[in-house]
Amino acid sequence: MMRKIVFFVSLILMTTSCQTELLKTNKKAPVSEQQELNLRTINDSTFSYELVNKKWINVSIINSAEHFSMLVNRFGMKDSIDFDKENIQVKSPELKSMNDQFICLTTWWSADFFSSLIIPVQKKKNPFMYFEHGIHVHDLKKNRIVYTDKFMDKKVCFAVENLVTRKKQRIYWEIPSNQMFHPYCDSMVLLKNSLIIWNAAKFTKFPLGLNH
Repeated sequence: MMRKIVFFVSLILMTTSCQTELLKTNKKAPVSEQQELNLRTINDSTFSYELVNKKWINVSIINSAEHFSMLVNRFGMKDSIDFDKENIQVKSPELKSMNDQFICLTTWWSADFFSSLIIPVQKKKNPFMYFEHGIHVHDLKKNRIVYTDKFMDKKVCFAVENLVTRKKQRIYWEIPSNQMFHPYCDSMVLLKNSLIIWNAAKFTKFPLGLNH
């Protein structure tokens, strides 16, 4: 009888100990998640988080009651960009891609629509480049991008742009009947001398002249 009592007491103590460790683990989880996001609380309605943290550049987003701004710090030279004042539509800024010259951020704001920002790593006259309808393809080796330039009746104008020279070539794409959502194709492939647009298992090839 005594052995049974000791067994049950030991079982209860082990169960309580496991529950305590589980509670400790659950309490620690949100803290580690915040550390991964580099989240910093400024006050009850304002917090900031880093999207890029390198020795030569730091990019942070500040969210103040859904009012977004961005702080770019290049070797101590700081640029503050107020998204509302710059007419940048934004909901959830995130890092898309980067190399040693440019940083690309994506900001989804409505269904399949999104905008993109390019942040030059080196100080330029303009601290950022804004693409209202989003960048669809990034060619980081040649610093070229493909984005939606404008919408027209039954057509969309894509632009292939060299980020260094700012030269661009426009490509007009007739919206297929099977494509109801932007960017109105299945995919794009950016090659050295051409842009290939795929739709319904078929492709259309557009020659490019943006090598320099």
